[in-house]
Amino acid sequence: MKYLCPRDFRRGEMEEYMSDTSVSIESVENLLPKDLLELLQPFQIDQIKNMISSFLVMNFSVHEYVFEYCPKCGVHHPVLIKAGKANSGKQMYRCKHCNKRFVVDHGQLTYYSHQSEQKWNQLIDDTVAGHSLKTSADHISVCEETAFRMRHKLLYFLEQMSFPLRISKTN
Repeated sequence: MKYLCPRDFRRGEMEEYMSDTSVSIESVENLLPKDLLELLQPFQIDQIKNMISSFLVMNFSVHEYVFEYCPKCGVHHPVLIKAGKANSGKQMYRCKHCNKRFVVDHGQLTYYSHQSEQKWNQLIDDTVAGHSLKTSADHISVCEETAFRMRHKLLYFLEQMSFPLRISKTN
């Protein structure tokens, strides 16, 4: 899949998108424990800020997906047809090569989630701002257990973007 990311924006466009959000990217330092901040280099903290910023820009700006590969069979530049909507209201597509259906956000943070994009955006804002789970759960109108699972999915997704699993063939 190809998505917009901060480097795809012309100068000034990203600031315009980010000005629409209520989150301060500078508050990410409040999210991390002080002892962990002391171990991190400034460029690593900046990298975390950039990833969160990228998530927010992606959530606010991407409304059309371009699939370079089919997420089911892996064929390059698949021919896709619309295949109805999922119960969650998300658009489904069918690959003409493998004839399998998938939702538009396959492999994304909101994949296999019953929560709306607005709730995910609010959870990201609350996480960056360092709010407690109870406060986040109240803001997005879900129980604390759901907020806990959503936050862990977000943190796992961030980890996978930072350190993707790489398997190499050994002889």
